[in-house]
Amino acid sequence: MKKGLKSRTTLYGTNAFVLVCVFLGVLVFINILATRHKHRFDFTSSGIFTLAPQTRKIVTNLPREITMTAFFQSESPTKPEFKNLMDGYLGLSDKIKLSFIDPDKNPAIVKRYGVTTYGTVALESGKQETKVQNPTEENMTNAILKVIKDEKKKIYFLAGHGEQALENTEGQGYSNAKQALERDGFQVETLLLLQTGKIPDDADALVIAGPAKPVLPKEQDALEQFLRNGGSILLLIDPHTESGLDEFLARWGIGLREDIVIDPMSKMFGGDYAAPVVSQYMMHDITKDFALPTIFPVLRSVTAKQAEGVEVSELLQTGANSWAETKIDGGKVKFDEGEDQKGPVTIAVVASLKPDSADKPKPGAEDTGEEEKPSAKKGNLVVLGDSDFASNTYFKFSGNGDFFLNTASWLAEEESLIAIRPKERKDSPIHLTSDTGAALFFTGTVVFPGIVVLIGVRKWWTRRRL
Repeated sequence: MKKGLKSRTTLYGTNAFVLVCVFLGVLVFINILATRHKHRFDFTSSGIFTLAPQTRKIVTNLPREITMTAFFQSESPTKPEFKNLMDGYLGLSDKIKLSFIDPDKNPAIVKRYGVTTYGTVALESGKQETKVQNPTEENMTNAILKVIKDEKKKIYFLAGHGEQALENTEGQGYSNAKQALERDGFQVETLLLLQTGKIPDDADALVIAGPAKPVLPKEQDALEQFLRNGGSILLLIDPHTESGLDEFLARWGIGLREDIVIDPMSKMFGGDYAAPVVSQYMMHDITKDFALPTIFPVLRSVTAKQAEGVEVSELLQTGANSWAETKIDGGKVKFDEGEDQKGPVTIAVVASLKPDSADKPKPGAEDTGEEEKPSAKKGNLVVLGDSDFASNTYFKFSGNGDFFLNTASWLAEEESLIAIRPKERKDSPIHLTSDTGAALFFTGTVVFPGIVVLIGVRKWWTRRRL
């Protein structure tokens, strides 16, 4: 027995057994770490298996549990894809509970949920519930937003002065912006201030998108009172328009210049000189971690000034090679020293009412004798020198839609929505010429297999001679 333990076979066998045990121990340890510390790696060029920043932000800050019931057949080819998507959600939060139901085997549950198609996902949270028939990341994230909110915030769009129309599906319309806001859980309505005389009490934010005609003094008084009561306004005002809001904006530390911003560097992004592309942003909650470029066709400059009781800060600026052109006559434009403003040019400004100024009436306002209660909210006004960037033509360009939605979300105090939204995943096929295709076919079917065969024959011949 002693001789057998010292034999060569026993020593080699023992060594192999120890190595196998060590290898299995390493595998067990790695699996324990992977179970306790979940992390996914996405090596695709476009990151198709990586959740969007907005999704991650919403899921990691869920206020309560969400129950998801997915109705997939056991052998459904789309079930693995959906499960892979949901693994990303489940890895971000333990407040999501997911279960799968085979509709063919559980007709009673299907009837209770009112499911009519395979692949439907039912979401429940509190008293809210909704169903998703096409469970993409965008649809699932929007469904989560619906069920975690008991009340929807309301955003009004001012009308009556030639503003961009919400129902217009043409290039200049704002139908895409409306649909995107509704997907984020907002109620969107049009406001005709000339009829109502005041901004409704349920308004969380007001958007004035490109007024082409002057806003009347009584309407301006309503806007002023809305801001001082803690409301929020997004004003998108195009070049060469008479909005009549110059004095109103001056009281909020914002100035408008009669110019058009020119940026030669926009050619690099496929645009033209009069459509500046902004890729660097000032520090603000709206643009935090925002890196997508935005394009602003036919843009005017907006300046920040000192104003009593108002905090004013710059939000967006164009590049150093841009300038604000004051002479637009249809000819060739060039920078004129002393007349034009050299870049970077400010194109968006944020004005916030200081807390101690919320209950003060505007200068020259009439005293109605009614005591105004100070608002707990702080009035905010965002002014940008272009409204076309959020139109149907440009809304889906790079970061245009995200910047518009981020601004609206910040004004409506929905900070969890300030992020980059999920994008549509598109196929990226490789287009080959006939010569390139033939070369690849020959290389893959003849060259590489031939090399392997030659190496094998050489090895065989070498061993044969030993």
